Amino acid sequence: MIRNRQWQHAVRMLVVATISMSGAILNAADQPTELGPAQDMTFTAQRDGTPQQYVIRLPQNFDASIPHDLMIALHGHGSDRWQFAQGAIDECRAARDLAAAHQMIYVSPDYRAKTSWMGPAAESDLVQIIDDLNQQYRIRNLILCGASMGGTSALAFTAMHPELIDGVVSMNGTANVLEYTGFSEAFISSYGGTKTEKPEEYRKRSAELFPERFTMPIAITTGERDTVVPPDSCKRLADVLKQKGAEIQLIHRPEGGHNTPYADGVAALQYVIDAVGKKESSATSLLPFQSPAATIVCLGDSVTGVYYHTGGWRAYPEMLQIGLRQLFPNSETTVINAGISGNTTQDGLARLDSDVLAKNPQLVTISFGLNDMVRVLPDAFRSNLELLVNRCRAHGSQVVLCTPNAVIDTSGRPIDKLITYCDIIRSVGRDLKAPVCDQYQAGTRLKTRAPWTWRLTLSDEIHPNMDGHKRMAEELIQTIASKRVSLDAVSPPRPTLPRTTARLQQKQPIRVLAMPPYDGLVAHALKQIDETATVEVTTWTTEGKTLATLEQEAKTNVRAQKPDLVILAVPRSARAETNEQFVHSFSWIMNWSLSFGHQEWDCVIVHPLVASAETTGTQDDLIRRLVKAQHLELIDRTTDEKTTTAELFSSWLRQHVRD
Repeated sequence: MIRNRQWQHAVRMLVVATISMSGAILNAADQPTELGPAQDMTFTAQRDGTPQQYVIRLPQNFDASIPHDLMIALHGHGSDRWQFAQGAIDECRAARDLAAAHQMIYVSPDYRAKTSWMGPAAESDLVQIIDDLNQQYRIRNLILCGASMGGTSALAFTAMHPELIDGVVSMNGTANVLEYTGFSEAFISSYGGTKTEKPEEYRKRSAELFPERFTMPIAITTGERDTVVPPDSCKRLADVLKQKGAEIQLIHRPEGGHNTPYADGVAALQYVIDAVGKKESSATSLLPFQSPAATIVCLGDSVTGVYYHTGGWRAYPEMLQIGLRQLFPNSETTVINAGISGNTTQDGLARLDSDVLAKNPQLVTISFGLNDMVRVLPDAFRSNLELLVNRCRAHGSQVVLCTPNAVIDTSGRPIDKLITYCDIIRSVGRDLKAPVCDQYQAGTRLKTRAPWTWRLTLSDEIHPNMDGHKRMAEELIQTIASKRVSLDAVSPPRPTLPRTTARLQQKQPIRVLAMPPYDGLVAHALKQIDETATVEVTTWTTEGKTLATLEQEAKTNVRAQKPDLVILAVPRSARAETNEQFVHSFSWIMNWSLSFGHQEWDCVIVHPLVASAETTGTQDDLIRRLVKAQHLELIDRTTDEKTTTAELFSSWLRQHVRD
């Protein structure tokens, strides 16, 4: 036993050294070889409302400022999420070690343990988990792996959802559940019937029948003497994929059984990780960021400019500057926002000299299309883009063209027409050899992989909120600097309440528009900060009103009043039938409560928990996500917070006025 442990340790050290030599890790001795602690997570399944679980282990010294690859590991029959999260068998250790070595986020779900075999409920849970993880983290590539039932399930899920997976590793699984005869009772329970009763459920989970869907790198391990899950179907799938020229590695052991040795598991995982990594762009930086300074001008429309969609303080150009300075702290890169609402390429040409070239930029980003598609014909759009590029280059500036962001399909801006204008931008980029930051493609990829996450990046049908703008800036940074960064952790600007603070300092009246109960609390709270304060409060009543009614009142009342401070406290009674309806109305309540352009007054949202510590629901969590995505301020109550509503509200104001 001691010799065996010594041998296993030697193999593991050899594997780490091999990973280091491959370039995946610059110095293995300086890198963590273990993941961070396991966190057990519970979520409510969208399919049936049941509580479900997964374990997540972040990389040690997790850095939220960079995107991470994600590895999802699926356990075997009779086990649960803890098998791959902490189990000692070779396949599990190999997965964890590779995830740690590559600084990957590592997730092991129950997926309806213990007899799942990726039935419909397990499939739905995994789709939901992937979406949820994309909300919580900046996910770059997703590697799906598993052993035995997990290996089968990894192939089955990939066959059903190839658009979600960048690489797949199946260890000792089957690629054909139609022909597989083992664990029949588990399959019947999971799939809702026998092969005769539910043939389509079995068929669509048989990866061998859909080789054309495996366009991503794939690795398979099998043992010839495996009697639990015979290797024949996986070997056939591998042969077909090889014939098609796919990126496929089959590790078949003639003397092997129903297990994958540690070294084989590492080899299979490393093959897929390396193959996926090669797909990353190898482009060089467009600017010498080692130089003392660089100026970038972002020319565009309302998606570029600073408007209420992003909270009215910053947009993606300002996020671009933050990200570039984060990456290159020794370079004082300045990004100038030259976006104006309603503009087309024709408007961009008209103000190019004054708003762009007069700044002597080293680089100009050009982002138009959402207004052109309704006012400028395709040929004129192409001609305008070419003129913009050529005039910038004649001035000595490099140019990056940007496609518009992905949008919700509407009659005013149908997606198929937007695609036509995106194609024109890509064509101009190819013809003029100008780099293209394909924001539409990036948004569509997120929409496909995590549709709810993508939906929550929009302030309305076409305009991204600040979370959407952060993601757009991240894409631009990848195009400009050939580096990936995460801006998710960037906080709203300070001071938090500049208008209120200024009015206090100047001894001027503070006009407040507040929803109950804060209409009765705000004057006293502000006088605690400055007893000489003059506070004029207008009550925005909410009792008995629907969410749609509050949305309409926000539209007609707030901007007309031009208050100094707006306090939004949408009560739980103002519900919506669906989460989509809630997101739409709540987003517009916030939108209409802000001035159109750069902010002229303060706006604070108070979570319902502050006034009533009832049990939370899905829409309670949506409020948090929407406020964060809009880059506004939220007064919230933690689960262990025992103070009264008045104390909590007053304490928050004292902390944030004059901060």
